[in-house]
Amino acid sequence: MLYVERLFESLQPLYNQPWLPYALGVIGVIFAYSVFKTLSKLPKLVMYPIIGTTCFIICMSWVYHRNEPEMLTPIVDAIAPWLPGKV
Repeated sequence: MLYVERLFESLQPLYNQPWLPYALGVIGVIFAYSVFKTLSKLPKLVMYPIIGTTCFIICMSWVYHRNEPEMLTPIVDAIAPWLPGKV
């Protein structure tokens, strides 16, 4: 655990850099692509439920915490009354 704390302390100056969100976005896209490529090697009967379940969990989290992207707010507003939400 000490190594993780040292890592976060050494990365602290990067948090104020304007390019950090873009770099994290690129890393996220590369990670998602590699996960999709790995899942595509599985049978489709296994791959699609895993992808569907992941999308469902993300959408439910957006509805519960109301931290969805701005462009999806009208859709989440439409389905939020029927789903549980954080009070």
